[in-house]
Amino acid sequence: MRRVFLFVLLAGLGFAAGCGGGKSSTSATTSPATTSSGSNVLAISVDGGPTANQPNGSFYVDAAFASATICSPGSTSNCVTVDNLLVDTGSTGLRVFQSEVASLGLPTVNASNGSPASDCVSFVDGSYLWGAVQQADVELGGETAAKAPIQVISSSSTGVPSSCSNGSTMNENTAALLGANGILGVGLEPTDCFYAGGSACSPTSGLSSPPSGAYYTCSGATCSPAFISTANQVANPVALFATDNNGVIVELPAVSGNAASVNGSLVFGIGTASNNQLPSSATVFTLACDNFTTIFENQTFGITNAMSCSGPGSFIDSGSNGLYFPNVTNIPVCGKDTPVGDLSSWYCPSSTESLSATNEGEDGSKETANFSVENAETLFTTPATASDAAISGLAGVNPSGVGFDWGLPFFFGVNVYNAIDGQTMPSGLPAGPWWAY
Repeated sequence: MRRVFLFVLLAGLGFAAGCGGGKSSTSATTSPATTSSGSNVLAISVDGGPTANQPNGSFYVDAAFASATICSPGSTSNCVTVDNLLVDTGSTGLRVFQSEVASLGLPTVNASNGSPASDCVSFVDGSYLWGAVQQADVELGGETAAKAPIQVISSSSTGVPSSCSNGSTMNENTAALLGANGILGVGLEPTDCFYAGGSACSPTSGLSSPPSGAYYTCSGATCSPAFISTANQVANPVALFATDNNGVIVELPAVSGNAASVNGSLVFGIGTASNNQLPSSATVFTLACDNFTTIFENQTFGITNAMSCSGPGSFIDSGSNGLYFPNVTNIPVCGKDTPVGDLSSWYCPSSTESLSATNEGEDGSKETANFSVENAETLFTTPATASDAAISGLAGVNPSGVGFDWGLPFFFGVNVYNAIDGQTMPSGLPAGPWWAY
């Protein structure tokens, strides 16, 4: 699970935090919105997020959101619909704030020692989420994941074990901090315990003790790592569908420059229905440790040791709100003291830079990707663009030794296929996990 939570705080600035709809950007054009339809389709929107128009709220640029209906297992009436869930192909599992589902009285899910399980997930930027594992029926579009283990994010920061927080104070347990009402993780794995299909967190792993930073059980305020069966781990809801359960397709229109908002589709299944067939023109990238290789400016960013998953791997991640890569071309970076705060993680070239890189799968498949990098400070502070939720040229700095993160700008105008590990694939396609576009 790799995430970058970076968004622009608009409180006190001299422009509105628009949510799209009523505003037309003068800086961009977009292609028509994707029009996929069917029971295996969930509408998604890049519109700034749930707190974009609230005082002291956050405007989440380049983030796609969707809704889910969450029900007590087996019920069709004890349900709530939660909107503004961040659509994330770079993580696995539904994670929702406790306040959103408290009325449902969802049953707890136990770890292998028989005590209620809690889940920890941490992200690239040092942020983390902590909360109980509970069971729910999850409806996405016309599909249902029955009795899915989900993470219910705790509203409290007390009692979080240090091996979860890892010294960080970035507990993103409110909508204002996260920029969303939760995360819809529809990544490459069936559960959020990545290694060996979840077996590293299972009592059958052969490990003498459970891994830290994953699952816990608590006695009072003391929480300790715990084993948990694969069936009880926070699950990719798509993998639990009765059909259309082998992957997803993210479909978003092309954005030339910037746009106030864009709408698209999250399509479930690959090769299981007429609307999710893989076209012959698509390039399939087989993976090592859920990563492929990006060759950029004569430097290679890929996994060097598949046994330990070491190396600066590259990946496609709709949950990252920019293109993130090491600054091997010496692009100017933004300053720390700007009208919207510290932007030193973003690139700020004096003029738009047009760049290209080559993506390569483990099987040798290759595809050239062209992209642009714009000045982030100009984008975030110019009234004509400051409330645009979709920015095609937004890019940030990954530190040396880290790979290439193809975030949401990569998805504009490109249908991205995400095949889930261990799920049945149509004849002629490799076993998951893999990406294609």
